[in-house]
Amino acid sequence: MEKVLSSHVGVKINEWYKMIRQFSVPDAEILKAEVEQEIERMEEDQDLLIYYQLMCFRHQLMLDYIKPSEQRSLSIADLVDKIENSNHKLSGMLQYYNAFFRGMYEFSIKEYVQAIQYYKIAERQLALVVDDIEQAEFHFKVAEAYYIMKQTHVSMHHIIKALEIYDQYELYKIRKVQCLFVIAGNYDDFKQYEKSLIHLNKAYSIAEEIADKRLIAKALLNIGNNYEKKQDYAKAIQYYQESLEISEDGVDDVKSVIYVNLCWALYKTGENDEASKLVDKALELVSHKENPHEILLIRSIRTTYESNDEEEIQAMLQAFEEKQLFVFVEEFTKNLAVIHEKRGKFEKATEYYRKAFQAQHNIQKGECLYEC
Repeated sequence: MEKVLSSHVGVKINEWYKMIRQFSVPDAEILKAEVEQEIERMEEDQDLLIYYQLMCFRHQLMLDYIKPSEQRSLSIADLVDKIENSNHKLSGMLQYYNAFFRGMYEFSIKEYVQAIQYYKIAERQLALVVDDIEQAEFHFKVAEAYYIMKQTHVSMHHIIKALEIYDQYELYKIRKVQCLFVIAGNYDDFKQYEKSLIHLNKAYSIAEEIADKRLIAKALLNIGNNYEKKQDYAKAIQYYQESLEISEDGVDDVKSVIYVNLCWALYKTGENDEASKLVDKALELVSHKENPHEILLIRSIRTTYESNDEEEIQAMLQAFEEKQLFVFVEEFTKNLAVIHEKRGKFEKATEYYRKAFQAQHNIQKGECLYEC
């Protein structure tokens, strides 16, 4: 059988990657199958085989994002092991893709600090990236991670770069919506709530235009969160419930996040019984997943509002501190301070306000994110 040139396979892998970045699952699956057939007949090229394995990794990340509940024949962990155990030294673009995709994987399992460390390795090779969309992908993913860690100015710097590129291409509307979510989230953190809402409404319009239920549910969720930050809990709950209705149609990964936000808003308005029922539903939804972060977050909401056990509360806060998720430490300690204030326990309230201030200081310091 005639050998296939590795350069020909490389071109096809590039086309496959384009389809992955556009979230075009059918086209990506077709190209993946074609590449796999040609790899069998390809002349020996270790670099290209590694590139193929990296793209399998990226393909899997796309599928896990779009259809997170489906079982895969090959897990992300298997692919990571396969790449890391190949005795082939990575350099140039292969080193970039390996670090960038590993960062995406760490982000997907909520290991945000680790994700940023991988992105920083990828950034050292960014000068080699000549493709506009790949540059945009990098800036989007970095902005997303820094947003979660509340490094707001850094996140805004990267997300604006990403959106400027995506705006030039009609095929990247999903990414445009996601960029608008990050920009809105950063404006929320700046307490510029009206600017945030403008971007969220634009994101909602594009999501409706492309009829993407997942993004529509997320847009409604984020709008609800915007109102919650303004302490307009009635409107927040209304948008959360609308988002929940949309997510009932097979958008399970979004549903668990909606439950978290909805039960938190209900607790804040004193509707503890209704909130507690939702916590049970949320725990039932995530119990089958290998996602200790979500389980911890959901249990922590109940602990904050229903537990009088100081040891349990301290263990909860320590769990977030160990993961350097100071944003959750700040949020929970603020809520605990308000709760104790309402109970007339002013000394305890002051203690929690101090903890919230310390968490805020840790967020602003962000030392762990800038290590060389």
